[in-house]
Amino acid sequence: MKKRNFIIVMIILLSLSFVLIGCNSTRQIDRYYERLKKADSATIIIDMQVPIFGKMSMTMKMDDNKQYFSAIFDDVEKYTEVVGDKTYIYTRNPLGNWIKTESQTEEDEVSIEEEFEELFNSKNYEYSKDLEKFVLKDDVNPEFWDEMQANSLTLEIDGDNCIISGEVNSKGMVMEISITIKDLNKTEITLPTVT
Repeated sequence: MKKRNFIIVMIILLSLSFVLIGCNSTRQIDRYYERLKKADSATIIIDMQVPIFGKMSMTMKMDDNKQYFSAIFDDVEKYTEVVGDKTYIYTRNPLGNWIKTESQTEEDEVSIEEEFEELFNSKNYEYSKDLEKFVLKDDVNPEFWDEMQANSLTLEIDGDNCIISGEVNSKGMVMEISITIKDLNKTEITLPTVT
């Protein structure tokens, strides 16, 4: 009986050690990024503490063939929809009504998750037991989303949620940033009614 109990306790301890090792492994970053790339939908919220302007927030959503971008700086709130080989953009006219136009640009469309690909390079991180988060290595400064360069970051994964926060440099302007990725395969976008 004692021998059987000892074996059960050892199996439980061994199982727990594998779980704890898995939580600290940078492979967790690779697995999360693969889930993000395969997700049909997701929500990304970016909060920045911008010098002169103060706190600014932006929400980006993707849902299959639709995307949503909240207004930020001089960019207006907009939705995009891809139908076949055409991209349609929904924006507000000066009267505040939604209008739908076909995109005339031939630029390569980059998916939202590709904008943040460099932030999910697991080789750039090490696990901090003190912070209980992944920390960007000192000699690494990945570039992402519109030429931002990371100075220092932490990355925390909790199920389908990921929070990346720290300090970035955007065209010479240093600012605090927090990127929350959530609602994988749960985000829904309803296109605005065009008048």
